[in-house]
Parts: sequence; structure tokens; C-alpha cells
Amino acid sequence: ATAQLGAATLTAGTRLDHWAVSDGHLFEQVIASGAVLTDGYDPARDGWLPTARGGIVASLGSGVSLRSAAYLGWRMPTLNELFRPFRAGADATAANAALDPERLAGVEAGIDYAAGGLRLSLTGFVNRLKDAIANVTLGQGPGLFPGVGFVPAGGNYSQRQNVDAVNVRGIETVAEWTRGPWAIRGGASLSHARMAGSGTARFLDGLRPAQTPVFVATLAAGWQRGAKGAQLVVHRVGPQFDDDLNTDRLKAATTIDAFASWPFTPRFELVARAENLTDALVMAGIG
Repeated sequence: ATAQLGAATLTAGTRLDHWAVSDGHLFEQVIASGAVLTDGYDPARDGWLPTARGGIVASLGSGVSLRSAAYLGWRMPTLNELFRPFRAGADATAANAALDPERLAGVEAGIDYAAGGLRLSLTGFVNRLKDAIANVTLGQGPGLFPGVGFVPAGGNYSQRQNVDAVNVRGIETVAEWTRGPWAIRGGASLSHARMAGSGTARFLDGLRPAQTPVFVATLAAGWQRGAKGAQLVVHRVGPQFDDDLNTDRLKAATTIDAFASWPFTPRFELVARAENLTDALVMAGIG
């Protein structure tokens, strides 16, 4: 729904979804002998969850506008999170068929400016992700653990679990300038994210979620004329933690990518793409 109140535009939308997890079956056996290790069925579960968004945009004149929004959302656990354990080096993580959907509630407010070929945007936001799904460390090897089997010395045993919440607040900024076929665009985000945990996940309380950098930025310069174009992009990702305990630190990384396209005929186009031109080290994980 949309409503116009003078210089302000109000928007709102909502829906209600039904979710269900049923017929979950985990079967494991030893290939060599045929011995059955696991043969279990998980109880069926279902429920209803809302998705909603309401917002307002107000024009102040001279290319300046203010906006604000509040929203609700949710995400079902994936099949991997529900049923598939995995290993990364010496570490092993068990699935969890009892996972509940994640539920998001958030608000944001921002200011925009547009004049000629210049666009500027600044947004502040606060989000709370309830029942957030995280890999929760429950033990260390060597030893046998449910859902994964043997974990060697030096390895961690984890299970996917719903933690109380992940609380995030931050700011995002975007700037864009265009003139003829030329364009420069930059964006950056700065966020403060912390876990809220209790029970078996109480030790996560106050820690930063894994694989969540504090700072991310992108700067791109490009040329576009019809189907012909070229672009150079610089990405910067700040340091982050690889694990829920915040002990394994992934270093910051800066990469440079390039793209170009040039059509020769209506059916033939040359496309060139290069990633990480400087061969920078990008840490994806610590084994």
C-alpha cells in the first residue's frame, strides 16, 4: 500500500507464511561392512511467521530527502543446517534437525542527496536477529562426538544451534558520480555486531559473530557506451573471526577486479574478466 501526504510518501506491505519441516530421515552406514550406524526420523514441525515492511520518504527540496523504515523478516534453516554434518580440517560440525527459523526485526533511517550526476546516501540501522543459527563449539578432540564421529586432537566439535540473538547496529554510505559514459561509485559499511547467548551458548554472549567484518568498502570506476564497457573495482574487507570463540582471526584484504565487454557483431561479444589482479592473500578460513 502507498499513500501520499504532501511531500511525504508512505509505503507498507505485509504477508504471512506457513513453514513446515517433515519426513526428516538420517541414515548412515559403513560402506565396507554395511553396518547401520544411524537410522532415525525427526518429528514434523510447522508454524506461521510474518514478513512486513513500512517506510516513509520525505522530500525537503534542493535534491535532499529523508527516509525511514521498519521491517520484519525470517529465514528457514537450510537442508545442510538441518541434516548435513561437515568437516573443515580437524574441526567437525554436527547438523541439528531441531533448528527453528531465524527472525529479523530492524529499523533504519537515512538521508539522500541528488543533484545532476551526483548521488549521496547515508543510512543508519539497528537489527536484531532472534534465534540466529550459529556453529556453537561444544568440545575439543580427541574423542567421539554425536553426529560427527571421531574428532582428532587439536580439532573442535561444534553443532549448529539457535542462539538467543545477534544484535547489529551500523552505518552505510554510498556516493556516485556520473558524467557522460563515465561513472565513479563508492560504498562503505561499518557495523557493530554482538551475540546474545544463554544455555550451551552462554559463552558466546558479547562475542562477534564468525565471518562478520567490522568494515567493508568498495570503490568502482567505469566507462559505458551502449554494450561497450569497462570497469575497475577495488574491494576492501576488514579483519574478522573465523570461529564462534573469536580466537581465529582472518586478516583484512584488499582486492582489485577488472571487467570489459566489446561487441563485434550482434551475435558475438568479447568479454574479459580478471579477479584479484594483485594476487592479494584473501583468508577464507583457518584449518
